[in-house]
Amino acid sequence: MMRRIYYIGCFLLCILLGFTACKKGNTYYENYSLKYTEYNGTTLQFLEEQGSTYDSLLLVLERVPDLRAKLGNASEKTTFFASTNNSFTNALEALNAVRQASNRSKMYLEDIPKTILDTLTYHYAFDGIYDTDALRDFVEGKEVLSIDKYRMTIQYKVTSASGIVGGGQQQLVLSDMNNSIFKRYWQESNTSVVNIRTTNGMLHILAPSHNFGFSKLAKLLNN
Repeated sequence: MMRRIYYIGCFLLCILLGFTACKKGNTYYENYSLKYTEYNGTTLQFLEEQGSTYDSLLLVLERVPDLRAKLGNASEKTTFFASTNNSFTNALEALNAVRQASNRSKMYLEDIPKTILDTLTYHYAFDGIYDTDALRDFVEGKEVLSIDKYRMTIQYKVTSASGIVGGGQQQLVLSDMNNSIFKRYWQESNTSVVNIRTTNGMLHILAPSHNFGFSKLAKLLNN
């Protein structure tokens, strides 16, 4: 009899602890709010100080000097979506797979015509500040013009976590609209980090799975 009471007591205690843990977890995610990361320097300085993470992007910016100057200008206010090295690797691998199939030599970032780099890289930069607070009310995303007047869309979303829809990490989705109002033709990419506030703007980091140029590089250089 005492053993039965002991097991029943343990069972009830487990249920109580589980309920408490779930309640604590729910509260955590319901109250989740991503704070801004403050960086005391320009967006360009931030990229330069992150070790080798943005080597490919910095190489590209050397060949797109006007944008590089803008990201380093303390008097400008620019929102920029940065690509890590992996995003450029993805794009080059796709490009060179097509070239290899047609017996053409490989290409590297240094070989890409400047006009194409200009076009693709400017699509990641926007005049003004676009952060999660500014975009959270646009359920379907907000259409914005890049600094070269190309139509893009930025959408705010919160991932699911612990079984709670919308209870996880805040993200932004950057989409190349491909000059179409139909979403099925868009190319989109998630962020891995958002809301890095620099002295001259806002910086978001795209996920490593992103293909620089939104998969356009292979098409543009293999026509």
